[in-house]
Amino acid sequence: MIILENITKRFDDGQRSLTVLDRLSLHVRQGEYIAITGESGAGKTTLLSIIGTLLPPDEGVLTIHGEQLWADEPGTKGASVTRKEQAARLCRLRNSDLGFVYQDHRLLPQFTAWQNILLPTLATKASATPEEEQRAQRLMDFMGIRALKDSPVGLLSGGEQTRVAICRALINHPSILLADEPTGQLDAENAKLIAALFRQVNSQLHTTIVMATHSAVMAKAAQATYCLSDGKLIS
Repeated sequence: MIILENITKRFDDGQRSLTVLDRLSLHVRQGEYIAITGESGAGKTTLLSIIGTLLPPDEGVLTIHGEQLWADEPGTKGASVTRKEQAARLCRLRNSDLGFVYQDHRLLPQFTAWQNILLPTLATKASATPEEEQRAQRLMDFMGIRALKDSPVGLLSGGEQTRVAICRALINHPSILLADEPTGQLDAENAKLIAALFRQVNSQLHTTIVMATHSAVMAKAAQATYCLSDGKLIS
């Protein structure tokens, strides 16, 4: 489902170049649940951003569902797509196949839990369909937050906000869920609850999960764990 081949990513501050990912390769099968651990600054968020097509690598190829991404850099010799075409296909992929859960949730605090969950459905239309609203209700039931439907998310606890963020990430039926430190702001008890929910998402909804985490509890819930060190993944 996800293939990264020889991915390299560098950051240049004008004085020096820092290689964060160094010819990194990873294959993720459909329905697999993997955790990526590593020290702060090792490049876990960078790696997830590349898989999520939010950040292009400097070298290497990303393939999702058999479609090569970043292989031809628009505007270079031999490029097969224009920048506009590339942007359009990446937008379609993000909204249809990828779900994102961030450490800081990135919810809109002035909106209710219900409104936040339905936001991704409004990318191309003014209102959610009845089917999408029914799915939102099922997801809230699945996450145990149906009673919070009309609550402004700014008033919710960290664990409740995480559950809302997971519902929002799943509303468009993504085949892949990318999670960046989803329990980074939670206490140990809430982290255990979220770990159990991620296992359910993977086993019951058959969603492929790639998660970056410092949490031993979250990493243990995954089927496979890799450590990102010196720009490479160690199993």
